Amino acid sequence: MEPGILALVDLAAVMRTAGNCRDLRPDPVPPGIIYRVLDNARYAPSGRNWQGWRVIVVRDPQTRGALRDLYASVWYGQMAPLRTPPGAQPEPEPYADHLDQVPVHLVILAERQAITTTIEALDSHRICAGSSIYPFVQNVLLGLRAEGLGAAFTALHVAAEDEVRQLLRVPGGFLVAGHIGAGWPARPLPTRLSRKAVEDFATEDRFDGPPITA
Repeated sequence: MEPGILALVDLAAVMRTAGNCRDLRPDPVPPGIIYRVLDNARYAPSGRNWQGWRVIVVRDPQTRGALRDLYASVWYGQMAPLRTPPGAQPEPEPYADHLDQVPVHLVILAERQAITTTIEALDSHRICAGSSIYPFVQNVLLGLRAEGLGAAFTALHVAAEDEVRQLLRVPGGFLVAGHIGAGWPARPLPTRLSRKAVEDFATEDRFDGPPITA
């Protein structure tokens, strides 16, 4: 099957196999593939159709190395301690240690004006604020999977936003919304992912209603 055809033939197959993939080869990815993914992803819905996303496609090895350092500093400084028993050393994290070898970094930005509603309950909410950017992110992830690429989305760079902004010369009107590392998978992508059944998370009419079934 030709690259890109999977998305047109069977969207369900793409959705069911687009898990996070952090084991990626350093082989270059043709720019045309990334352009095609973004060209399709731009049709994602967004609040008021403002399309407030910006993407910085990072291929430069030095810049990738700097993004790796920022990711690793957050991982080992803030995330790893939460998962490490007291007194123990954190285990090595291959993705954090070798993120610079991932050939394509997509830094997702959100335009402040596009995600501001002036409704305090929405703008200050930890989930709603800026959430209209993420349908676009999901479209990117599905598009990468349809091209046969592996990808991993993370928000850890948000914890180093000031440094990311300085590194990538991001102007004040934009926020860091996330990071996608993309490349050719080091091993075959999974054909089946483990997920909760619909009955485990969807109910009828109310939270304590009967589960949705086929």
